[in-house]
Amino acid sequence: MYRKKNSNGKNKIRSRLVVWSIVLVLMAAIAVADVNHGLAEANLVANVSVAQVATGGSQESVLQNGMIPVFKCEENFGVRKALALLGNICGRNIVPTPNVDGLLAFRELTNVTFDEVMDAILGDNFKYEKRGNLIRVYTRDEYNKIMADPERMTYKIFTLYYISAAEAMKLITPVISTAGSIQGSSAAENLVPVGDSITADSGGGDTMALNDTIVIEDYPENIAEAEKMLKQLDIRPKQVLVEATILSATLTEGLELGVDLSFAAGVSLTGTDAGTGTADAVLGGYIEGSQTAGLNPLQQAGALSAGSPIETTGFANIGGSGLKIGVSAGDIRAFISALETVTDTTILANPKILAINKQLGQVYIGNKIGYISQTTQTQTSTTQDVKFLETGVKLSFRPYIGDDGYIRMDIYPKDSSGTVKANDIPDEFSTELKTNIMVKDGETIVIGGLFRDVIVASRSQIPLLGDLPFIGALFRKTTDSVQRQEVIILLTPHIIDEAKETNSDARIDDIRRKRLGAKEELQWAGKARLAEDRYAQAARHYIEGDTDTAMKVLDYVLELRPSYLEAIRLKERIIGETRPDELDSMERILLGDIEREDSDKWRR
Repeated sequence: MYRKKNSNGKNKIRSRLVVWSIVLVLMAAIAVADVNHGLAEANLVANVSVAQVATGGSQESVLQNGMIPVFKCEENFGVRKALALLGNICGRNIVPTPNVDGLLAFRELTNVTFDEVMDAILGDNFKYEKRGNLIRVYTRDEYNKIMADPERMTYKIFTLYYISAAEAMKLITPVISTAGSIQGSSAAENLVPVGDSITADSGGGDTMALNDTIVIEDYPENIAEAEKMLKQLDIRPKQVLVEATILSATLTEGLELGVDLSFAAGVSLTGTDAGTGTADAVLGGYIEGSQTAGLNPLQQAGALSAGSPIETTGFANIGGSGLKIGVSAGDIRAFISALETVTDTTILANPKILAINKQLGQVYIGNKIGYISQTTQTQTSTTQDVKFLETGVKLSFRPYIGDDGYIRMDIYPKDSSGTVKANDIPDEFSTELKTNIMVKDGETIVIGGLFRDVIVASRSQIPLLGDLPFIGALFRKTTDSVQRQEVIILLTPHIIDEAKETNSDARIDDIRRKRLGAKEELQWAGKARLAEDRYAQAARHYIEGDTDTAMKVLDYVLELRPSYLEAIRLKERIIGETRPDELDSMERILLGDIEREDSDKWRR
C-alpha cells in the first residue's frame, strides 16, 4: 500500500516537471521568435540578413558611403527599440532616459543619414545631444531643463584681428542666450594728428596694446555658434589701389593794341606827393627843405599859371613789353604799342593711394597759405587766430568693393588756387566735383568737363574820334583776353588681395633711379660726389673679384665719408670673406670714426 502511494507521488512530480518544461520551452520559443520577428521586420538594410544585425555585422556591410539605404520597421514599432537598432547598426552609443518612449510615426526611410534617422525617430517630442562618445536622448521638458542649467555655462576668449570688438559684439549678439553675456576690450585711439604738430593730446593713450578681444560667457552650444560666426566675420579685408592722374591746364591769351600820345613830358594830372623825394618833378613836387606839397597841374591851371603843361595818357602801356614804334620831339611823344601775351600753364599730378574697403583715402598736393582770421584783444594781451587756405590738387575717395569685380566709389576731386589779400581776406578759385560712380577692377574712368572759358574784349577811345574810319585807331585802345581752364581726372582702381600686388618693388626701383640721377647733378669736386663715384668703383672691383683694389678704394671712400653705410657694409663683407678674424676690430675702428665725426658735428 505504501509503495503504491509513493509511486503515485513520483508520477505526479514527473508530470508537473514535464508540463513546466514544456511551458518554459514554449516561452523561450516565443521570446526568440519575437526577437527574430522584430529584427526581420526592422530589416534596416536591404538584403542584410537577420543574423548580421543580431550578431553586430560589420558597419561596412550595413552603411553605403555613410548612408542607410533602407530603414524599414513594422507598424507600431517602439522608439526605444528603433534607437537601439540604429545604434547597433551605426556603431553609436545611444542612451535614452526612462521617460523616452512611444511609437514611430513612420515605417520606412530610404537613403538617409544617421542624423536624419534620429530626427525622424524622435520627432518634435524628444531632443538629443552629443557628449563625447555618448548620444543622450531626452524628452523636450527634460532637455529644456538641462539646457537651462546655469552650471553648464562656460566662457571663451576670442582674439580679433580685422574686426573691432564693438562690431563683433553687435553682430554675434543674436546667437547669445538671454542668460549669457559678452564683453569686449576698449576701443583703441583712432585719431591721427593732421595739423602742424604731432604732439596733439588726442594722438595717444594708454588703451590695451593687444588686438581687440571679446569674452563670451554662455552655454557651450551658443559659444560654438558665436565662434562659427566670428570665423566668417573676422577676415582680412580687401583693399583698393587708386591710380589718379589729375591734369589742370590754364591757357591765357591777351592782345593789346593802342596809341600813346604824351605832351609836356607826361606829367601826372594829380601831381606828385611832396614826400616822395622826386626832385625832377615838373609840378607838384616837394619844396626843398619842406614837407609841403606843391600844386598839381589842375590846381595850377585853375590859378591861371603860365606855361602849365598838359598830359594825355594815350591808349597804350608804353612801359610794358611788346612792339613800340614812335617819335619823340622835345616834350611831345607819340608811340604805337602792340603786345600779345600767351601763357600756357599745365599742372600734372599722378598720386597713387591705397585704401581699405569702405575706408576714406585722401591725397593732397599743394600749398597752405596762412592768414589771420580773428584777432582778440584784451587789456593784457592780443590773441590772433591763424587759419590756412589750402590750394592745389586734392583727391578724396571711399571705395565699396563688390563680389563681382566692380567697385563703387565716392569721389571728391578738387583743384584750386588762391591768394590772401592785404586785409587778410582769402581769395580762392576752385574747380571741384563730388560724385558716386561704379567702375570695374582695372578699368580707367575719365572725369572731364570741368572747364570754363573767359573771353573779355574791351575798348577805350576818345569819343567820336575813336570811331572814325582809318584814323580812329590813333585815338583808341583795344584789349582782348581769352582764358581757358580745364581739369581732367583719370582714375584707375585695382582690387588688392596681397600687398605685393601694389608693385612696390618697381616703385622702389624708380626711387633708386631718381636718387642716382640726383647724385649725378652734384659737383664733381664735392666730397659727396667723389664718395659716390669711388664707392661705385669699389663695388665694380668687388664684383670682378679684385678685393684688394676694392678695399683700397673703400678706405678712400671712408676717409671722405666715415659714416657711408653702403661702403661700411661692403667692407665688412670683403673682410668677412677674406680675413674673418679682423672683422671685430674693423667694426670697432669704424664705430670710433663715426662717433668722432658725430662729435665734431655737434661741436661745430
